[in-house]
Amino acid sequence: MRLRRLAPSWGPTITMLLALMAASCTDDGASRSEIPDPNVVAAALLEAWNEADSDAMADLFENDSTMLEADIERAIRRAPGRDVADGFEVTLAEEVEAPAAEEGPEDEDLFTEAEYDIVYDVVGFEDVSLEGVLELVFDPETEDWSVVEPDNLMFPDVPDGDRLDLKATWPKRGSILARNGTPLARGDGLDRSYPFGSLAGSTVGHLEAVTRKSLEEAPFGHEVGDLVGGSGLEGAYEERLAGTPDLLLRVVDKRGRSQLELDEQPGTPSKNVRATLDMRVQRATSNAFGSTVGGAVVLDPGSGDILAAVTSYEIDPNGYVGTTGFEPFNRALSGTYPPGSAMKVVTAGAALDTGVVKPSTMLTGPSEYQGVRNFESDAHPSLDFATAVRNSVNTAFAQVALELGARRLTRYAELFGFNSKPTMPLDAAESSFPFPEDSSDLMWGSIGQAQVLTAPLQMATVAATVANGGRRMEPRSSLGDPKEGTRVLKRSTANQLALLMESAVNSGTGTASRINGVRVAGKTGTAEVDVGGERRNHAWFITFAPIDSPQVAIAVVSELGGIGGQVAAPIAGSIYTGVLSLT
Repeated sequence: MRLRRLAPSWGPTITMLLALMAASCTDDGASRSEIPDPNVVAAALLEAWNEADSDAMADLFENDSTMLEADIERAIRRAPGRDVADGFEVTLAEEVEAPAAEEGPEDEDLFTEAEYDIVYDVVGFEDVSLEGVLELVFDPETEDWSVVEPDNLMFPDVPDGDRLDLKATWPKRGSILARNGTPLARGDGLDRSYPFGSLAGSTVGHLEAVTRKSLEEAPFGHEVGDLVGGSGLEGAYEERLAGTPDLLLRVVDKRGRSQLELDEQPGTPSKNVRATLDMRVQRATSNAFGSTVGGAVVLDPGSGDILAAVTSYEIDPNGYVGTTGFEPFNRALSGTYPPGSAMKVVTAGAALDTGVVKPSTMLTGPSEYQGVRNFESDAHPSLDFATAVRNSVNTAFAQVALELGARRLTRYAELFGFNSKPTMPLDAAESSFPFPEDSSDLMWGSIGQAQVLTAPLQMATVAATVANGGRRMEPRSSLGDPKEGTRVLKRSTANQLALLMESAVNSGTGTASRINGVRVAGKTGTAEVDVGGERRNHAWFITFAPIDSPQVAIAVVSELGGIGGQVAAPIAGSIYTGVLSLT
């Protein structure tokens, strides 16, 4: 830490002051009536002290002083403590009184005292002022005043004082609770426990130990070895869960033992965090997702609450308490993939909302159109837009995208949440829809290819926006966080789009997600990626139900899992089976 030295209280330079002292003597030596003014030496010492000039200070101590330049430098450097004080200032309390000329024989030393204040600029506290006395001695042989070595240069009247220190006493860490109040994380320090183990473990997160490397970024008052939130909800809500410590400002010795208590400051209590997670929904979603590699998210469309977030390879936080340098990869929140045809919900919403198409608008769906090809080269000589959505016809959407244009498509993509990081404290990836540079990018981007990348959480919000009548709610990870919503589509547009998505489930590419007695809306996605020169597919499905009164919106991605309608849609159907009876 670089210390800021406060401005000295004496203006003249050391050179000028010493010149004045020399001028006060005659060439023939000083008589008792010509004793130099001790204020000159006192002022020179204080100026050097405030400038941390240990060399100049050492020159002003008497010859038999055991305090070397290195000792002075060390004392000045250590005194403010680690990030405790920004600096200090030393001032004379009053003018030094010179002894009378007739005091003592002419061949004996004369003494006087300089009372001083050393004020520390302590971070977060009132300035701390300590009073001390310096003894000055006049040697008739050298005809000079010098400073007698003090017992403690930086902490007067504290013989073993070495540095300022803040002792932090932290409150017991708050608990993380599920939305119904069930504990997800409880206990303090190494006794922290996670009753649900790996169920939502990557979302709940873990505690890590503060290291020397991470200490500068750790909240104020921590020391190496303290446990802080390292990932997930534990990290996102660290300030709320940890509170702030009671602080005791004190002077300690070289071994850190308290020598003098100076001031104290009360902290703030920790608080529990009530997450939006519903562990019944989490368990049902986890059971349906099984060993699939990828992620799934279940949202409440009306609030944006994350009811469940499932990722492959969930961690059990019980096994990671105190682990440093570890960041679990939560595919549900931070895994990004091209969305494939699931992106067509955004494109369709934009085209319907701007009047570019109606469900009845007639289009063509050749197997290939200006470089864009249909899945498995299917061809549709003539079809309306509703059929293009139901059967996920790429080339029909390419034509709609050209009519819609890059600016409008990008604007709607951003209204749906692309190109912005979720505002909730819980960390989640920013999904990207780069502005199309040419018609090829525009057409491929409209069907979720090109450079489009998104996370399951983002695609769940796409489905939820349609379910919520065209109003997008920001994802929310704690019930204590505000609800934030933005109008994306007109309600009439959202209603039209919901019916088109329902047709995809009833008789299109998403039939594997159908649930008896429940009206389900959904859209499949099969995103092509190149893996070592081989074409592979991420399987997507985004959906909400029931259409007439939506309770949940779901996004599922199976990483390199195959075809969306064959892999992701059935998983979503299984999630509905386990979840709809709970919400």
